[in-house]
Amino acid sequence: MAFVKANLDEEKAKLNDLIFSNEEARKAYEEFQAKIALQQQLVQMRKAERMTQTDVAAAAGISQQAVSRIEKGAGATINSLIKYLTGIGYSIELKKI
Repeated sequence: MAFVKANLDEEKAKLNDLIFSNEEARKAYEEFQAKIALQQQLVQMRKAERMTQTDVAAAAGISQQAVSRIEKGAGATINSLIKYLTGIGYSIELKKI
């Protein structure tokens, strides 16, 4: 079996064509991107406050495992997310996009 060197730019363009040519795929992609961005922002905010996951757990009244699940996007509830944010000194603000 011969291997062929992939052209990353070409492959990325093909993937984008697939994603953005289908409305359902586009929506799923945008939701995934938003989820990843939220996870990254949560960790950045916690670190900006110089808090460990254990610190957040104690301040929020949740377990360290719950903090980890929230940051990994693994089944956090709205209630636990609000507790997490309160624990690091933040709140949620909704705005129309």
